[in-house]
Amino acid sequence: MDHENLPYRRVSPRLIPLRQINNAIGFGIFFLFLLIPLLIVQFVAPLFFTNSAAYLLYLLPAGVLVWGIVVACIIPRQVRAMGYLENRDDLVLRRGILFRNQVAVPYGRIQYVDIHQGPLQRAFGVTQISITTAGGGTASTFEGLPMVEAERLRDELTQRGFARLAELAEA
Repeated sequence: MDHENLPYRRVSPRLIPLRQINNAIGFGIFFLFLLIPLLIVQFVAPLFFTNSAAYLLYLLPAGVLVWGIVVACIIPRQVRAMGYLENRDDLVLRRGILFRNQVAVPYGRIQYVDIHQGPLQRAFGVTQISITTAGGGTASTFEGLPMVEAERLRDELTQRGFARLAELAEA
């Protein structure tokens, strides 16, 4: 079945600033752990290198900073590419721009659905859903749904999972 042209439900646009904050925190921590050794090297490098070679060491944090800005610019498009589709037999989760990922979770395999919400997610009014399937593995996690929609989806998936299980028991 071609899932490309079907009407996917989108995640909340409030996921964009949340991801950008997480991105900034992650790159900020990485940048600090990179900058502290560079400050130490700044005093040691002139003993071993010429001044021009010592300046090359500053390209690394500049590269990290540029990469952080590029990722921050990509985040809105990544969030707009995320969506889910409730079919008759399965739930299809979609994400990715360049490397697209679609996961179809059959309702009959769903064991339980968890809703997670950390402090930043709570501040932005979004949640993360984890769907666990038969066989003990988590089929997928999906973030960016408002709490009301996440609860509705959890209840709907649980109900459809029980219905499929009852159909299998009758067969």
